[in-house]
Amino acid sequence: MKTIPIEQLALGMYVESIPDHSSLSMVQKGYIQDPSALGVLRNLGVERIIIDPSKSKKPPAGGASSATKVKAPPQNKANLKSELPRAKKLLNQAKLLQSRLMSDVKLGQKIDLQPVNAMADEFIGSVFRNPSALACLRLIKDKDDYLLEHSLGVTILMTLFARALGISGTTLHQLCVGSLLHDIGKVRIPEAILNKPGKLTAEEFEVMKSHAAHSRTIIAATPGISKVSLDVAAMHHEKLDGTGYPMGLNGEQISMAGRMVAICDIYDAMTADRVYHKGMAPTLALKRLLEMTPHALDKNLVVKFIQTLGVYPNGCMVELSSGKVGIVMETQDRKPTKPLVKVVYNLKSNTHVMQSEIELEKHNDSIVKAIDPRDYKLDLTNYL
Repeated sequence: MKTIPIEQLALGMYVESIPDHSSLSMVQKGYIQDPSALGVLRNLGVERIIIDPSKSKKPPAGGASSATKVKAPPQNKANLKSELPRAKKLLNQAKLLQSRLMSDVKLGQKIDLQPVNAMADEFIGSVFRNPSALACLRLIKDKDDYLLEHSLGVTILMTLFARALGISGTTLHQLCVGSLLHDIGKVRIPEAILNKPGKLTAEEFEVMKSHAAHSRTIIAATPGISKVSLDVAAMHHEKLDGTGYPMGLNGEQISMAGRMVAICDIYDAMTADRVYHKGMAPTLALKRLLEMTPHALDKNLVVKFIQTLGVYPNGCMVELSSGKVGIVMETQDRKPTKPLVKVVYNLKSNTHVMQSEIELEKHNDSIVKAIDPRDYKLDLTNYL
């Protein structure tokens, strides 16, 4: 065995363990085959790796495993204005696909992975063209359509999160596929429980929890599904301290894919409106995630998730020091508290204003706090 600095790790090397970072499991014992694994380890602060030089080999031609051919994300960037309509169309198409998949499973049919693969590529493409578009649209939700929108919300968050960690290629695609399918098991939950307009009883909650096991069973039977995608679906309710379900896994039993989706799933659920539940502000949800570490959630990953979304996530409404209300439109490549904001309302006069986008870093204005648009009868749909 040999311990090497992370800078020397290369494709084809055989990893025995990751000292000082036992919680990491995206790169488990085995060969480094995907270039994205190198970026993930660096982004998570790994400084050294233990390898077995006797097992290391030259990387396969072309680098990453070619078992699954995945369309590379487009390199052309798009501005937010041009990407928003494309992203809206994508979400509508994704809802239709989700409905069709659920209908097929209800009828006892196996999942056809081809349209799911194509949809995953579309989500990845949109995020790589402009990550702010889907990030903003994720906050537009219909409480009566939670089941479909939650799966799409988790997919958006997972794609943004994975991209920020440096995950790409086949692994990114598989994470996205798993996210799209992670709640498919809910088709086997009785409608009376699934759509109950109120808090579930203890008995009903036990039935509801079984959806994760159903998802695992359904997806495991899907021809061509990857282990990464299966982990996403099977582990999205597992917790590091063993209090999760359906298997009560703990610590190293939960893969990195499982740790990532747990964060995305909880955050999307906390920020969503339901018939009996008012979603909390994004900033408060991020704080709650941090409070769930390190016992339930991976602290390193939660910190990275918060950094990915920013202190004020895209689509979040904020009060400005000027007395105006704005929507955070873009945070990428900007200071966390100085995003691009679309001004839409004047709190001093309680009136709508001519919409205008301002770079806070270039204006004598700043964010005071995040606000709930419903407190001012504002609808995000009207501004995106």
